[in-house]
Amino acid sequence: MDANQAGGQQIISASALEKYGYCPLSWWLSRNEPDMDSEALESGERAHKAVAEDLGDIVQEESQAKIFESIVLWFAIAATLISILGVSLLFEVGQDVGMIMGVMALIWILAACYFLYKAETMPRGASTLKYQRIILVFAIVAAVIGVNSVTLLSGFFQPKIAQILQAISLAWLVAACYFLYHSLKRFEVAGHKRRKQQVRHQIAYVDSNDRKPKLFISKRYGLSGRPDFVLLIDDEHIPVEVKTGRVPRGPLFSHILQVAAYCLLIEEEFGAAPSHGIVRYGQNENVVDYDNSLKEMVLLKLEEIRRTMESGNAHRNHNKPGKCIHCSRRQKCPERLR
Repeated sequence: MDANQAGGQQIISASALEKYGYCPLSWWLSRNEPDMDSEALESGERAHKAVAEDLGDIVQEESQAKIFESIVLWFAIAATLISILGVSLLFEVGQDVGMIMGVMALIWILAACYFLYKAETMPRGASTLKYQRIILVFAIVAAVIGVNSVTLLSGFFQPKIAQILQAISLAWLVAACYFLYHSLKRFEVAGHKRRKQQVRHQIAYVDSNDRKPKLFISKRYGLSGRPDFVLLIDDEHIPVEVKTGRVPRGPLFSHILQVAAYCLLIEEEFGAAPSHGIVRYGQNENVVDYDNSLKEMVLLKLEEIRRTMESGNAHRNHNKPGKCIHCSRRQKCPERLR
């Protein structure tokens, strides 16, 4: 069934609204029967699954990368503190050992700078990571200054304790570079999939059968649905619907209706209406502006569906043979044009 009872009101899915917008009779015939064109349906499901997997991997990889960057930050800060502690002991250290430590510090700071350069050349979309990297640069530079201070102030340091602390400091820097490398690798994987799916902004939600995402429900309007994914753009939650198969010249009415329904659900969920939704056909994005008139259209169609469910009186709403040709219900449709 396309609807369930909740608080005495029919809960209608956004996908049912899309089918109704395409053709009420096609929607009515689909309510209790499987789709006729199973091959096209399976092809579409495979395409949607591939998109969902890539988007889910982006979220997972970037989440892990951020964790690694936080670890890098703390490792670098720890190295700084240990290094400064070694310098502050004010004892003597041997010139040769100090020179070796200084050279090793220089090698690792060059490696760290290389990774930081790579990080800056890769798209992020999260300003907090930039601030973390700025702090990381200062921490690493401070650690190197502390290490080289042992060399420069060789007449004032006790060898053993200073050497041990500087060695620990270098070890921490090595660990920081290790985690930074893994962070960049994960960002690289996520960046590749972002380019593949042409997604630039932060992904706040992904619909996936494997991960079982949240179902958005509006009991107020009797509407439910799961957009293919939701982007976070300038603190706005923007729903995106991905359509597979043929690419039309512009967004179809039924698809506009569906993405408008998602905008309504987003508005109910977060208390703020998105300025627009997006319908994607392959690599083509179509922006659907969400305003009061489009919201009223969604509510009007919801009421039409409820009346049709009560009366059982559904009819074809168009005179387009092309629609009937591509309809999965054409074989059993009593009103088909061809």
